[in-house]
Amino acid sequence: MGALLTDMLQRAQRTRRVVALQAAGELYLGYVLSHNPDLVLLRTITRQGMLTGVRSLGLHEVTQVHFDDKYIRLIEFKEHNPDAVFGLPSAPDGLEQHYLSVPALLQRALDAHQLVQLVTTNSSNDPYGYVVRLTDDELLLEVYTPFGEPDGHTVLQVEDVRSVVWSDEETRTLELMLRQRAAENQ
Repeated sequence: MGALLTDMLQRAQRTRRVVALQAAGELYLGYVLSHNPDLVLLRTITRQGMLTGVRSLGLHEVTQVHFDDKYIRLIEFKEHNPDAVFGLPSAPDGLEQHYLSVPALLQRALDAHQLVQLVTTNSSNDPYGYVVRLTDDELLLEVYTPFGEPDGHTVLQVEDVRSVVWSDEETRTLELMLRQRAAENQ
């Protein structure tokens, strides 16, 4: 890699933004501490935005560089909002006092207007969203991408929902992103 790589590394270092480097079949996330024609030194972070250490990579090993894309911005968002993203998961009141089923959890998500992820039997891409309508057999989900972008509506069969993820790192991140966008648009 040449001048374009050098420009990208300088920009990432100057703006103190996360960069992702593909090298030796691995993806390394972090902040550029220094670089020269032979080596780049990264303060590495996890995909959750937690600092892990410092790593050197030979520039001859770097095959791709990613800067300021959706994935990187999501990691930066998590890093800047750790309390909200990694705080104590919320759960609806009274869960421990009722006989629960997936339809009951879907009804709770509808009533609470809670963003959930639905783990389904026939999908490798389990959707995130808000339950908008619920019948005995079907549900209408207002869908969002993992990057917090609206992605239309989806109708699912209730029997195809294996699990409801109520509050985890990803759903809390999406909720926070959506609240911040709503506040900016007011």
